[in-house]
Amino acid sequence: MIKNLSRSKLALTLFACTLAVAAFAIPFSISAHNLQPAHATGAQFPARGGLDCNNDSAIQKDIKPDLACIDFGGYDGGRGYDNGHYVGHDEPTMSFFSNSPGSGSNMQWQVTLPTEHALPATQTFENYITFWFGMVLCDPNGYPQTPCTPASDSNHAPRFLGDTNTSGSAFLELQFYPPGFYPFISRISCDRSHWCAALNIDSLECTPNFVTCNPNCTEPVNFAFIQTNGVPAGPPGPADQTNATFTPNANTLLMNQGDTLRVTLKDTPNGLLTKVDDLTTGATGFMVASGKNGFQSLNVNTCAPTPYNFRPEYSTAKFGNFLNWGAGQNNIGFDVEIGHFTPGVHGDGDKDDPPCFKGPTLPGCLDFRTGGDLDFDGTSYLPDWPDGTRNTPTSIQISSILGNGVGPVSEAPGDDEYSHPYPSMYFDTEVGASESTCTSSGAGCTVPPPGAVFYPFYAQAGHGASCVFTVGNDIRGMTTNDFGREAEYGKPNLQWYFGDSSSGVFPNPCTPHAG
Repeated sequence: MIKNLSRSKLALTLFACTLAVAAFAIPFSISAHNLQPAHATGAQFPARGGLDCNNDSAIQKDIKPDLACIDFGGYDGGRGYDNGHYVGHDEPTMSFFSNSPGSGSNMQWQVTLPTEHALPATQTFENYITFWFGMVLCDPNGYPQTPCTPASDSNHAPRFLGDTNTSGSAFLELQFYPPGFYPFISRISCDRSHWCAALNIDSLECTPNFVTCNPNCTEPVNFAFIQTNGVPAGPPGPADQTNATFTPNANTLLMNQGDTLRVTLKDTPNGLLTKVDDLTTGATGFMVASGKNGFQSLNVNTCAPTPYNFRPEYSTAKFGNFLNWGAGQNNIGFDVEIGHFTPGVHGDGDKDDPPCFKGPTLPGCLDFRTGGDLDFDGTSYLPDWPDGTRNTPTSIQISSILGNGVGPVSEAPGDDEYSHPYPSMYFDTEVGASESTCTSSGAGCTVPPPGAVFYPFYAQAGHGASCVFTVGNDIRGMTTNDFGREAEYGKPNLQWYFGDSSSGVFPNPCTPHAG
């Protein structure tokens, strides 16, 4: 069986099986309009910073060149290109829906972090470089540069990817990073044994209908670690980031493997509050996405920054309240970013492997040169995901807590500020956009993708008040419903984007119960 092969034999076996797709190339021409600046920038910027999450700015290299960015699409043959480089990647997602006021702007989750097992067991960072909780935010300077009213369903929801009759938007990813592949500034972990988390806010600096995208700041990102004192480790704004921005300090919240967390995302007049309470240790960290804390919105023409309070775009998480430029139908949800680890000092020699590192835990490559593992032969696409054995880490466990997904309902003493769970959900992945076989008709868009031995899936463990979601494989003694494994992602969602597949909406089986 594959699980009994050594890592080197696995790489050779997969390479032989996928030779036909190893020389991956997107079979679409690159439209010239994405390579043209809207206007020449008059502002001056340091040689290194955060103007472009994909490290493709024409004027600046990223301080941290391998950030987990939001996948966008809708032009250049339907794929997302940045300065002529394909930047798409693989993000299987659970999205949640509710028509309750506040369900799109105030919420809480409960999470139990994975626990690693000793080598040669697979490590979590080999499966995914981050998991995150998402939310659409207002950014009137972001695509398509239109006004946005915070926490309001008066903002027009997009009817299709790239719809211009919508409000200017950004996207929040509250990202959590697994231990073991450090330092963070050049790799993905804060240290050898702890988890850490950061607030990421991505915008897209393209004009309506993607007529032009500014090549100097196509996808800027605001970044700040979750801190015990709420003070950013370094400037979070794209124009002002320094090495300190991406270097954990004494106030960065570090979480132990196996800890149970309460995660809160809450609208405030001064910016979105993101808070992590470690229920196991009693530690707390938070961050407010405020102009006072250094968060910035950029000008689409010049990349010039303005201090800005990022707040939720929508009041409710009803179906359709999505990000207007994301490859997936994103708003309130949970996501794992996969396809970013190929074992070996030089990977398996494919052009999508770099950057590569000798350790410290294992030698391997992060597959950022082409956005991700585009021939799907790395560790994310092997069955070595959590399965209840000591050969793999334990799975993350995600659950609704009482009151998940709603805002304040009254000011009466004793009222629970959060009162209703999300009643419905679906599974989603935009992996098709990264498949060489996937066409705009939906033909050739498959899950698992060509070359993959395995594709991770979400599963249910337990029922009622003890119900949680896991991600990976079927877990011995734990999984009660695997939703058909990879079949849970359904078919290509052509009404939205040919590279996106979704299950269709169904009742949430994991809803909290009082008492």
